[in-house]
Amino acid sequence: MIRDVCDSARIRRRFEYLFDSVSVKRYRPCDLLSLKAMRGEKNVKAVPTINDVAKRAGVSIATVSRVLNRSASVGENLRKKVETAIEETGYRANPIASSLKSARTNQIAIVIPTLRRTYYTDIIKGISDTCYEQGIIPMVLESDGIFEKEKGLIEALERQWVDGIILIPGCMPEKNVLSEYAAYLGNLKKGEVSIPVILVDSPDINPKLDMVCADWEQCFSRITEHLLEIGRRYPAFIGNAEKVPTYALVKQGIDGVLREAGIVMPKEAVMTGNYTVLDGYQAMKKLLAGNSRIDCVICMNDQVAAGAQTACIESGLEVPKDICVIGCGGVAISIVADPAITTVCIPRYEMGKKAMAVLLDRINGGEGETVRMKFSGNLSIRESTMKSARKQMEIQFYESGEHVRK
Repeated sequence: MIRDVCDSARIRRRFEYLFDSVSVKRYRPCDLLSLKAMRGEKNVKAVPTINDVAKRAGVSIATVSRVLNRSASVGENLRKKVETAIEETGYRANPIASSLKSARTNQIAIVIPTLRRTYYTDIIKGISDTCYEQGIIPMVLESDGIFEKEKGLIEALERQWVDGIILIPGCMPEKNVLSEYAAYLGNLKKGEVSIPVILVDSPDINPKLDMVCADWEQCFSRITEHLLEIGRRYPAFIGNAEKVPTYALVKQGIDGVLREAGIVMPKEAVMTGNYTVLDGYQAMKKLLAGNSRIDCVICMNDQVAAGAQTACIESGLEVPKDICVIGCGGVAISIVADPAITTVCIPRYEMGKKAMAVLLDRINGGEGETVRMKFSGNLSIRESTMKSARKQMEIQFYESGEHVRK
């Protein structure tokens, strides 16, 4: 028993030596193995290190590091050689140690206004697919379209040391606040390393920030032109709130075409709200209660259009004979609605892929010109505006993880 006590005392002193604040610089991983051996543990296996991988592959430690960080500067043959060595040695990189050294966490954040708008799902899918290819973990956060919450999320993400942020703004604050916020977004840091921010579906609030968006003015100009082409002259509009970034661009597209045609949309024919089917339904009910001359309704998105169309049918109106309904986005509900809803199909998946490609370039140190990319939409004419329209599956969906358009 006395011997056991002495052995325990020696082990305790050895353990204290290992973690003594003065001696910590002399601590090596093998000391823990020695400690295990002192306790009588057998078959103690050394933990493989990056040095072991480099020796097995016959390359430098720097090359192994570049492979682990997925650097494009490593050739395919050399990469496979290092990956084989990693598998054979059983080496596992310490993500915490790696992030402390390089400031890379292999995490990015996607901040969106709401999870209820299906328009965003294909954008997120495009981002997510690219992240998977690059070994990056994406996080999706919801701001609820509240500026204070959005700003709070950005501040928290900066503290979390994410590698980059893709931001779909939910609300535009007052001009002086917006100017300060835009400057802040362009100067996020983790230590000495910048955290790049890519704006999606946002006005140009900072010339230093990259931006990928749908051409909202073009989309709604085309929508309005179509309604005029089929003889409609008394339009209504169900849009999002005026503080939403895209609202002004959408209205410019609609009003510009109406102005050229000598048509003025009365204020009472404009409803603002949120993005859901129920919002569209309730807004349309209000419009019909106070505007008997409406012969067409332009909706901010396909969900709103589906709700508006249901309200029209419930009110005894025949679509499209009595009233035309048109949406925007090209999401699934527009094709399964009865009648199918005319819409502008926006390449949301490609937008997500492009936004993530730009973000990756910035994360990897790219310093090229600021990206300004707008994606045009294609008008898909369906039964909600033309009874004779052929029902076409012009919509984006996925099978077995592959992006398919039919």
